[in-house]
Amino acid sequence: MEERKVLNMYYPLDFDPAKIPRRRMPKNQQIKVRLMLPMSIRCSTCENHIYKGTKFNSYKEDVIGEIFKCYFNCTKCSAEITIKTDPQNSDYVVESGAARNVEPGRAEDENQRERKHAAA
Repeated sequence: MEERKVLNMYYPLDFDPAKIPRRRMPKNQQIKVRLMLPMSIRCSTCENHIYKGTKFNSYKEDVIGEIFKCYFNCTKCSAEITIKTDPQNSDYVVESGAARNVEPGRAEDENQRERKHAAA
């Protein structure tokens, strides 16, 4: 029974991995990923609230350097929502299709960041 659980593969003696053709992919390709929403948002089309931690199948693409864009659909009306990373503030920004809900502690954190940035 244990011969079924072997994880090794047989490679012949004349096997050369350099002869295997490589796939060339475009740099701006969209990759399908499973995304957990990093903040609570409200859809601008149907006013549906989508809460932090909701999981989505989304498409991710690299924009410029460290910035990533993620596209996913609203759970109620299937409107497209776009968020992108904000590396300077270590946060996310809703680009289109929704609005970010008000978070009480977030305003205080932003004020502290501005004070540190002004003092430096």
